[in-house]
Parts: sequence; structure tokens; C-alpha cells
Amino acid sequence: MRWFTIYQASDQLTIILSVVAILIMLASIYFLARSYFSERQRIKEEKALTIEGVLTRAEITSIITSHIARAGKDGQFSLIYLDLDKFSDFINAFGQTESEKIIEKIVKNIEYALPKTVKLARLQNDEFLIFLSMDYDRTEAVDLANKVKIALSRPIKLFGDTSINSTASIAIAFFPIHGGNLKDLLNSLKLATYLIKRNGGNAIRVYSDEMTTEGGEHVEYYYQIKHAIQHKEFQLFYHPMIDIKSNSIYGVEALIRWNHPEHGLLSPFKFLGIMEQSGDINWIGLWGLETVIKTYQELKQEFPKRNILFSINLSPKQLMNESLSGEFQKLLKKYRMNAENIILEIIEFAVFDKPMQIHKTLSDLKKMGFQIAIDGFGLDYATLSKAESLNIDIIKLDNEFLKEEESYMKAKFASLLVEFAHKNKYTVICEAIEDLPMLEEAKKYEIEVMQGFYFTKPLSAEALRGYIGTEAWKDVQK
Repeated sequence: MRWFTIYQASDQLTIILSVVAILIMLASIYFLARSYFSERQRIKEEKALTIEGVLTRAEITSIITSHIARAGKDGQFSLIYLDLDKFSDFINAFGQTESEKIIEKIVKNIEYALPKTVKLARLQNDEFLIFLSMDYDRTEAVDLANKVKIALSRPIKLFGDTSINSTASIAIAFFPIHGGNLKDLLNSLKLATYLIKRNGGNAIRVYSDEMTTEGGEHVEYYYQIKHAIQHKEFQLFYHPMIDIKSNSIYGVEALIRWNHPEHGLLSPFKFLGIMEQSGDINWIGLWGLETVIKTYQELKQEFPKRNILFSINLSPKQLMNESLSGEFQKLLKKYRMNAENIILEIIEFAVFDKPMQIHKTLSDLKKMGFQIAIDGFGLDYATLSKAESLNIDIIKLDNEFLKEEESYMKAKFASLLVEFAHKNKYTVICEAIEDLPMLEEAKKYEIEVMQGFYFTKPLSAEALRGYIGTEAWKDVQK
């Protein structure tokens, strides 16, 4: 019996070890397959970026790392990094295929300025690297960068009489003082480029150590945003707005989040300012509207009796884009969407009386049928009367005037603002309602539509369906 028990235990151990071995083998196969397909995808993406006569990222990496290995720390060379300014605007206007043709013409202009011994590589869609051997000193590197900048400014003919001008943010770094290996050098170049972009682009800067404290914390995101757009890492969440008088859902505000592969879900405060500087904010507007339209139509099919408004935010910089209204019009036609179901929320009212382009864009959007909402506390006594001529629909207030510690003047102005809104038949929405006392205080101002964590946190599209289906806001107010 004892031997039988030993044999039985031995058999069990053998089975366990066999299962473990199979699991290890399956895991190895999985990681090998993942590595294989990742490498295939990398090669495919690099092939798509190939331009005749221009090195690939892999080729320039091999050349520079080999050069460092041969020359050691005593060797010196320079790198010039080019990041085309607002190239996403070209893609939005002409499409990916035509934009690639534009890139090829830009490359011809760059090559015109380069000596034959200098190597040019394409790193990303609109990012290039120029490698200057130790034959070039620092002054010559800066001179060459200036020649490239001038070459880039040459008009590029597209079709007929149509032509465009390109500019770039150009950074220069020197080995070994700005980095002992290629990775460190590229980080220095990217940081210098980011700071150029932040100041409007179309300039040349040599990297310096002071730049690290000037803008180092954001540069990582700046270059990851392009990857995030390509790999669909951005996501919209929806924050419900509740009509407390009818106890029904009035609408939802779309809020963008970045589903970052390393840092998790990032709020817009981490990246929207960078996207404003890079020009990618225009992409956000088009992608955001298209995503909202799709979500609206899906919910309409599921809840046909509900008319839920969708709100998206537009920055002054987006409103300065001359093509915004035309692009929005195309999306409405594409999805046969009624613009009256969408609210365009303008964050800063104070800029309305400055650039004429903002007035024109708002006027065009209003004619299409979009509802316009403004931040009420962007108003003041002097500009309050001007609001009547803007043809707005909604005034949004935050919760500041509801807090006991806030001044009497804020509460007084809120009363004036609500009275003004009712007189002009504007809807008033009070944001950031955090608890029941705040809700009750807002009711005293005769505000009927409210939004905030008291009702719910921002929801994914899937969670929003459940929220509407169960009418969860009614449970909060019981």
C-alpha cells in the first residue's frame, strides 16, 4: 500500500511537471510569435516610409552606432533633426496618399541643400535625421541647418496653380557632449524640437542642458502623441447632463482621454496643450466629432424615444482654423447627421472679440445648425451685453458660486448671469455638482440642467448605454 501511494504521488508529480512544461512551451511559442509579428509590422511600416535615396531608420541607426563604436568618445559628429511643422494639416487637407507625394517633394528640396557626403534618413512620417561626420565643425553644422531651412521654404506645386509652403522645427546636437549614444542624442534633439514647436515652429535651436528643466517633462508625450493617433489610443468618455426638473437625461459632454500603454488613462491636461502647439488639436476636432456622431447614432438606435444632446469642446485655436467649418460640414453629410443634436462648447469667451476668424467660424457653424455653448464665467459685466449678438444657445457655469467660502460678488454675478440667460431664452447648465447641498443651492438660482460627480463620473460609451437603460440618475435623487 505504501509503494502504491508513492507511485501515485510520483504519477501526480509527473503530470504536474508535464503541464508546467506544456505551459512554458506555449508561453515561449506565444512570445516568439508576438516578436515575429511585431518585427514584420515594423518592417512593413518602415517599408511604407521608404523614399528612394533616403536611408531608413534602421540603416541610419546602424551607421551611427557603428561610427560611435569605431571613433569612441574622442570622435565628434553632428546630428540635425527635422520635424515638419503641422504636417497633420496636409494629411487632413489632401489625404495620406497625396501627403506622401508632398513629402517626396519636400525631400527633394532638402537634398538640394545637402552635400553628397551627408546622409539623410527618414525616421517617421514627418521626421528626418541628417548625419554629419567629424569633417564638419559646429559652425558648419549650423550653416547647413540654415541652408536646409531656406530650401524647405521653397513653394511646392501640387496641381494647377495650387502650391504650398512647408516649414520645420530644426534641432542640432553634437556627439559626445549632448549624448554618448544615439538614444541620448535623439532625446536631446527631440527636447530641442519640442521647445521650438512650443514657440511656433519654423526655427533652429542647438540643444543645451538648460532645455531639460525648460520642457523635459512634456517632450516624451509630444513624440508619443503621433504614435497614439496612428494606433488609436485616444478615447472619448461621456459625462451626463441631467435635467432635474423633468428628471431625465438632457445630454452628455464628450471628454477625451489618452489610453497610454505605459501610464494608463491620461486626462487632457497632460496632452491637449502639447497638441495645441503641434497642430494635432485640429485632428482632435475632426476625430472627436466623428466619434460623437457614431456614438449618438448607436444610442439613437437603442433608445429611439430619447433625444440626447452631445457636447464637444472647441479651443480658440481650433476656431482659428479656416477649414474647420468645411470639414465639420463634410462629416455631417457623410453620416447624415442633424447638427442641432450637437453642442459646441467654447472654453474661453474672452477671445471672441479679438480675431475675426473666430467670429466667422462660429457664424458658419451656427448656420449649419450646431448649438453653441459658452463658459459663463468667461463673461464679465463689460462683455455680457455683447453675448446677445453672438447667437448662442447655452451658458455653462462651474460650481464656484455655490461654495460658501467664495465671495458675495461671485454669487451676485451668477444671479445676474442666470437672469440674463432666462431673458434671452438660453439654457443654463451648472457643472461640477459634487453633492446634494450643491444641487439644492443651484436650484435656488432656477438652474434646471446639472452635471457632475454627484450624478456619475464620466462614462465609456458602453457604460453610458447601461446608465441610460437603467435611468441611474433617478436613483441618486431619491
